[in-house]
Amino acid sequence: MLILIETTKDKKNSQSVLEKSIKSSLRCLGKKNVGHPGGNADQTIYSNGNRLLWVAFGGLTYDQPTLRYWNAFGVYDSKSKAQNITVEINIPVDSNTAQVSGFFAKDSRTGDVFLMHSGRIGGGRPGIGKSAFLVWSKASLVEVADAQGQIRHGIIVGKINQIDFVQNIEKFVLNVKKFKDYVTSDEVGRDGFNKKVQEFDRYNKEFSGKKWGERSSEFEYITYHGDIVQKIYEKRMGELQKDEEVFNSVPIDLFVKKLGVITEIYEVKTGVGRQILYTAIGQLLTHSAIEGAEIKKFLVIPSAEKIPDDLIRAISFLDIQIYFFKVIRVGSKTIIELE
Repeated sequence: MLILIETTKDKKNSQSVLEKSIKSSLRCLGKKNVGHPGGNADQTIYSNGNRLLWVAFGGLTYDQPTLRYWNAFGVYDSKSKAQNITVEINIPVDSNTAQVSGFFAKDSRTGDVFLMHSGRIGGGRPGIGKSAFLVWSKASLVEVADAQGQIRHGIIVGKINQIDFVQNIEKFVLNVKKFKDYVTSDEVGRDGFNKKVQEFDRYNKEFSGKKWGERSSEFEYITYHGDIVQKIYEKRMGELQKDEEVFNSVPIDLFVKKLGVITEIYEVKTGVGRQILYTAIGQLLTHSAIEGAEIKKFLVIPSAEKIPDDLIRAISFLDIQIYFFKVIRVGSKTIIELE
């Protein structure tokens, strides 16, 4: 599972690797004016061009209640005099407070280090918040344990020393920007987004006290969990029938309602190990039983891995349908395909 990186020394080392990885992939554009809620300041920014990711590192910030590494991200606008910050993924230095949205976590099996974000998106405008962002982005919350065994949750932004790390950061930042643009547009009222957020919160309250993050050492696909759910969402929206609606929540990756009654449940898993599939089958059966109706059950798993024969028979017997996905890498780019 993922372990919280807690010591000041380890966080300093991880921050150094993060900066080196980004600077090796993006061009230095020199000093640019960067706008933030407290005002403007000139910062050295890194970007590969217009409408693409830009990054600025502010070092240690001493003007905040919590000492932190300041990492600002945005979408570069070559015509603007000041670059707007889309999201900050700051790392607390001397503490591990969850009041700061960023943190580092390490895979206990491989030692790989991941940049994490709590999912708490700020912006000071109505409709911008954690639940709304999770509904809109379909991002998966992953469990991270600290030294005392306490669990916190976060979104995996990317593995800091992986070739597609910057691409994964850019994907996250663009998602945040599109989300902020979306929730302040008229489109929110038209497509019933607020209803989806209410449904999301209702399910989370119903299942409160239970841990719903991913707990696995197989993080290769977990990084792309939100993309996979989004692909399923787009596919299902393209097949939408009269009176049907599509939702997501923390305990259920995706579900379809018709006239207010759940008719389909989708569970995305990032591997086909026996324990992972036991969990997936249990989740699908439990949620379908709770709803008390005839519900179609779908399991979404990677195509590159072989399912044990006895579990294939069990899945068929339980009338669970399977969708396969694959993650394709083309250079530093990553593509998700459904099969």
